[in-house]
Amino acid sequence: MFGVKKNAILYTHLIVKVRKYKDDQPYFSFHEKPAIADETKARLTVEKLNELADLSKEEDWQTQFYTVPLTM
Repeated sequence: MFGVKKNAILYTHLIVKVRKYKDDQPYFSFHEKPAIADETKARLTVEKLNELADLSKEEDWQTQFYTVPLTM
């Protein structure tokens, strides 16, 4: 972003956490490490986070992680 090329396109992938209680509206937040540049690492991270969320379920809560590509 601060390099020599002024018109360079940057790619990153955001890790988004979505939580929902019973039938209420879901709310969104970023994961502790919200951005990963490599698409494969971001996808694998989301898969692991979803596995961990399944193992540590809270009663009446649904938690899901997603990766969202971002281009700047």
